[in-house]
Amino acid sequence: MAPTSRSQRRRPQPESGLGVDAAGGPVVDPTRNVLDLVAAAIQRQDDLRDADRRLQVAEQRRADQMAELRSQYDGLLREAESKRIDAIRAVDVGAVQRAAEVQLTQASTLAAQVATSAETLRASVVVAAQAQADLVSKSLVPIQQQVADILIALADLRRVQYEQAGQRAQVVETRDVRGESRLTLSTVVALVVAAIAVLAYFTK
Repeated sequence: MAPTSRSQRRRPQPESGLGVDAAGGPVVDPTRNVLDLVAAAIQRQDDLRDADRRLQVAEQRRADQMAELRSQYDGLLREAESKRIDAIRAVDVGAVQRAAEVQLTQASTLAAQVATSAETLRASVVVAAQAQADLVSKSLVPIQQQVADILIALADLRRVQYEQAGQRAQVVETRDVRGESRLTLSTVVALVVAAIAVLAYFTK
């Protein structure tokens, strides 16, 4: 075995720097991998925060839109309800006015009918009263004439009685005349009473 030289016994020491693998490629430091993973995790968290923030903004925008729509529809509903109530009031007012007009028309018609009926009744009463008055007047003329005749006959009868009372000589004739006179006087009185009763009946 040949002796080794000094140069062969001494191995060259590797210089400091990037390490290489068995194939001679650069060796990646594991710390770089960890840093990349951490950076990726941080980026993902940032992305999640951004997404969450965008989601909150979108939710707030949607809530604001819903509130605005609700406010608009509430205003429309209040306006529609106010119009509905106004329409109901207008219908009620119109109904009251129509009822008042109908009542006024009925009252006017009734007043006209009452006035017409009163005038017709008054005219009928006047005509009936005039006819009754004419009838009474026509009826009273004969009665008055008869009463006047009866009174004249009664006066004549009294005169005859006075004349016969002075004749004392003829007793028999006087008695007969007195009897006849009394009979005639009773008849005349009855006729007068009947005439007065008839006159009182027609003058009522």
